[in-house]
Amino acid sequence: MIKSLLVSITAMLCMNACAQELTIIKKNAAVKWIPFQTKNKQFVYVDSAFNKKLPQQFHWAQPFTSTGYALVANEKDQMGIINSQGEFIENYSEAQVELLDLGQLTLAMKRQEYDKNLPFWKWDWNILSSYIKKTGTYVKLEIRVLESNQVLLKKDIPYDENEYNLVTYPLDAKHLVLNGNLYLIKDQRLKKIEGNIEMPLENGRYIPASTDRFTVHDIQSKKPLLSNLTGLDKIELLWKNETILLDSVNQERFTPIVPKLLKDHKTGSIYAFPQYDKAFPKQIKQATAAQIAFLKEISLVYSVTNSPYFILGRFNYDHAVWAYDWLYIDKDGNLLNSIKAPNFYILDQVGNLVWPDKLMLLPANAIEKNWKTGKIKYVYSSEDLYLIDVKRGDLNPTKGLWNAAAKAWDIKPDLEHIEILDGERQIFALQEHKDGLYTLYNNKTKQRIGDKSYIVINPNGWIRCKNEFNQDDSYFIDIATGKEYIE
Repeated sequence: MIKSLLVSITAMLCMNACAQELTIIKKNAAVKWIPFQTKNKQFVYVDSAFNKKLPQQFHWAQPFTSTGYALVANEKDQMGIINSQGEFIENYSEAQVELLDLGQLTLAMKRQEYDKNLPFWKWDWNILSSYIKKTGTYVKLEIRVLESNQVLLKKDIPYDENEYNLVTYPLDAKHLVLNGNLYLIKDQRLKKIEGNIEMPLENGRYIPASTDRFTVHDIQSKKPLLSNLTGLDKIELLWKNETILLDSVNQERFTPIVPKLLKDHKTGSIYAFPQYDKAFPKQIKQATAAQIAFLKEISLVYSVTNSPYFILGRFNYDHAVWAYDWLYIDKDGNLLNSIKAPNFYILDQVGNLVWPDKLMLLPANAIEKNWKTGKIKYVYSSEDLYLIDVKRGDLNPTKGLWNAAAKAWDIKPDLEHIEILDGERQIFALQEHKDGLYTLYNNKTKQRIGDKSYIVINPNGWIRCKNEFNQDDSYFIDIATGKEYIE
């Protein structure tokens, strides 16, 4: 099920892309090969039984993608790309190289900085000295599909104008948005369907860029679903014989390109972020006096994806931390004190949870008298797990793992840090004390994984540690078992 990962903060509201799974092709056998560090500090590829699978050795290497490609490097730290036969798809070079595994396809991006001689009218003249800067930093950029060698982008760009990356936003199993372009995945190629996409949405929807009038499109339809939409920050609601004005809604420090409220001037309907999928009610059917008083103070309106509900937030100035009080309304105008939206989250800009908040997740008996809860982070793919900061008096905050389904601490909030390595398999890296080492932990079995500790543990298994001579070392491990791939 697609989970909505949304970003919300009163000063700035923006959306994190929702992760949707693309159709996965049959896995290449090389997917399970791991870079194995030899005694001479080189890397070779082996299987789980430590059988060598390729004859070459590399100064540095990464695991293979599911499509059968891997990044490798030589002693000069030049990077290249190999396939599962050990053949170089991209020779060693000074360029920085990134790979993106799309399941069906593999994207590669090469990026190399260089100094370019500028025409004299672009020289940088320093009026306080005789120095004249006659060059500028540029980036040679290329993005291509490895399977078909299709070039999607190839250009030289001034360094400070480079906004290209490999971040993709899947709309369904065959369509994605990359660098503002909508593509169809077909025959190991990406066919460009449309450009200037400003906001990818869920369920195959998207909003093209515009200066003042917006449209909402669906990949299944040639005509827009909604058109002639303009942004606004006010909502009028009819309650009995009274018009209630919801003023200053979803205002932000920096005006977003796509407003969080859009009005259809043909019908008068208002549509709300993130999905703009249903009209906000024009009148209230039933409400209490307390609900009406609350309604007049709201500053945040979110549409709950794949549901009839909207979330209404009133900023609570009495809280020591950034917090809201909540009310809800359905598309028919019924005000509600609570709703069920298990796959919907509102996050702040760094991924901390805003909704559901701590009062919804934590019963009173979960927090001791001298505790104060702080930042909350949802463990993606875990269904019911949350990392929660707890502050005891003047002590620095510590972290724990809260199980909302069991209403209990899976990991008591006594740790310096908890790093999420695999949310679905519930594998974490635990740090007990500041500047301490990390250990692997399986929350499903409630057991530590392996008997080693590391300075750093990455989700792909790459670790950093001190060797027997107290020197820095790095290699790969299996985070599920703790098996080390080192000779």
